[in-house]
Parts: sequence; C-alpha cells; structure tokens
Amino acid sequence: MAGIIFEGVSKSYGKVEVVKGIDFEVKNKEFMVLVGPSGCGKSTLLRMVAGLEEISSGKLYIGNTLVNDIPPKDRDIAIVFQNYALYPHMTAYQNLAFGLKIRRFDKKEIQERVLEAAKILDIEALLDRKPKAMSGGQRQRVAIGRAIVRHPKVFLFDEPLSNLDAKLRGQMRIEIAKLHQKLQTTVVYVTHDQVEAMTLGHRIAVMNKGSIQQLDTPDRLYAHPRTLFVAGFIGTPPMNLIAGRAGEENGSLFFQGDGQTFKAKINSRPELRSYLDKEIVLGIRPEAIHLRKQTDKENYAVLNCKIQFVERLGHESFAFFLLQDKQLVARLKPEEPIRPGEEVDLFFEVDKMHFFDKVTEEVINPAPPPAPAT
Repeated sequence: MAGIIFEGVSKSYGKVEVVKGIDFEVKNKEFMVLVGPSGCGKSTLLRMVAGLEEISSGKLYIGNTLVNDIPPKDRDIAIVFQNYALYPHMTAYQNLAFGLKIRRFDKKEIQERVLEAAKILDIEALLDRKPKAMSGGQRQRVAIGRAIVRHPKVFLFDEPLSNLDAKLRGQMRIEIAKLHQKLQTTVVYVTHDQVEAMTLGHRIAVMNKGSIQQLDTPDRLYAHPRTLFVAGFIGTPPMNLIAGRAGEENGSLFFQGDGQTFKAKINSRPELRSYLDKEIVLGIRPEAIHLRKQTDKENYAVLNCKIQFVERLGHESFAFFLLQDKQLVARLKPEEPIRPGEEVDLFFEVDKMHFFDKVTEEVINPAPPPAPAT
C-alpha cells in the first residue's frame, strides 16, 4: 500500500491543456474521490496515475517511487473501468485468474486469491458463469474482484457505477465502502456523480476546467464552499445563487439583488463593508429557506413570492419559485401545506448565507479575529 503525490502534474494535447499543474497528495489507505463535470480532466488525471496517459510536465509519485517513466504493468496498481472490460468467452473464475496467470503465479496461489476475492464480494456462486449470464451489478463485482486478486498498492476506479440503475448504484456504493474498510488500500475514485463522491470519499477533489477548485472533506465542501463553482456543483439541489451588491443605509449593511425585489439586512457580516457598491453573489442552501421563522430571532430576510411548482418526495418537499427570472428552490418539511400558484413569504436565514466575489468567484471570508494582546 502507498500514497500518491502529484507535483505540478499537467497534461496537454497540442496547445490544449486539459490538466493544469495539479499539486496534492493522496494519503496511504485514503479513499480519494475526483469529481466534476464531463471534460474537467478527472479521468485524464486517473489515467496518468495508471500510466495509460503520458504526463506532459510535473512529477507523479506512488509511494516513494517516481513513476513518470515506469510502464503501467510495473506500477503495482489495479484499475476498474466503467464498462467492466471482462473477457466474454471466459467464466468469472477465468476472468479473475487471468491477470495472475500471465504473471506466472502458481495454480495454488491463483486459486486461493480468486476464492478469497469471490468470498469478499459474495460472488462464489458466479464463478462458473460467463459475463452474458450475469447482471450488470454481478459483472461489476467480477471486475472489482479482478482488481482485488492483484493485491495492488493502489486501486483506481473510473466511473465504475455509471452503467448501473439507480437502485443498484446505491447498493454498489455500500459494497465499495465496505470493501475499502476491509482491504484498507489506497483508492482513487473518479465520478461525475456528487452523491457517490459525498458518500464514499474521505476527501474530495472538485475539478473544473483541468484545475482543482477545492480539496476537502465532504462536510466542509458542503458547508464551506470556497468558489462559486463548488457552491453550485455540490449539493442536491445545488446552492441558490443570487447576484447583487452590498450597500449601506442609515448605518446598516444590506445585500440588494440586481434589479430584484430581494433585500437582506446583513449587519452580522461586517467583512462585506469592503465590498460596498461592488458586484457580489449571495449563496444560500435550500434548507436555509423556510415558510416561517425557525426561532424568535430577527436575523431573517423575507421574500414574498409565488410558488411555481412543488416536488413532494415523501420525506421532504422542494418548492420552486422565481426571483425575477432566476429559479430558486427551498427544501421544506413534507407536511408543509404549500401549493403551486400560491403566494407566500419565504424566510432566508442570514447567518447561513455565503457571499462570493463576482469577479474572482472566490468566497468572501469573515475577517479573522484580532490576535490577543501580549
């Protein structure tokens, strides 16, 4: 087992740079997830770890070994692909054993490793079946088993659940998490599905346009996004974003939406005084918008609006409404008596608002507390 270190790793195709100077470390035994939209560079980054793509510049270490010029077969990694990549003419047992056979392992050790992996993945009853006689989930288990028998230093997963239906994806997420707990191996997992990222990753690298926007734990990504992209990408539904400006009236600080009827008193955010009359973006999670005040405190901004439509999911409801031409959403309790077309007052929790610089798209952090006097 080993960690992975990226030092200024870049990848270019001609003049197009698809991965831009990546610097971070995957710790030994860590489950690291790379997440982002299609074309952000996450799969390319994974393929460079596997040795399937050459590194244009920078250094890549697996353990203490610089692997830039080491061929894939000598990197001691195992990769699981989206499309399973099983040999259709071989049984599950033969697929699991194939990689060990070409590395000239003796028959006894091959059998021990295959049976061990089959037991871990609960596919012992499938060993005599060929891929066409298996479901998608069973094929993916065999593909994962083929990686397990290698006993590699690092597991790489490239969107392994994309071809499965929603219910099976949920089941396989649990199986992969349990597998990591059991094997305690370093994992790098690529996905565009933020639910997979948030439920599986010890840490998550959110990528966009070839760069890492934020590398953090799932909780911190959700609660403290550092950029507008992360704020709008992480969360289902995503964070509501409202463009506007900071202003001051009679000594009080306000946020005023651009050309909108929304106005919020934000005296609790004094760091925004340096942004008076500058363009900023307010972000607020759907669960921080309510039909009524949650406490007796006055730290709420009120918006009168018409509900466009309501999604009732049993355990919660989503109420969609317009602010000018911007569609926003509130996450409400399922018992709330709200109907499409109804005019209501919605209460926005000021203390749970995030503010971003519209130009740099970076979060505007509160000023740090003064250092204690010495």
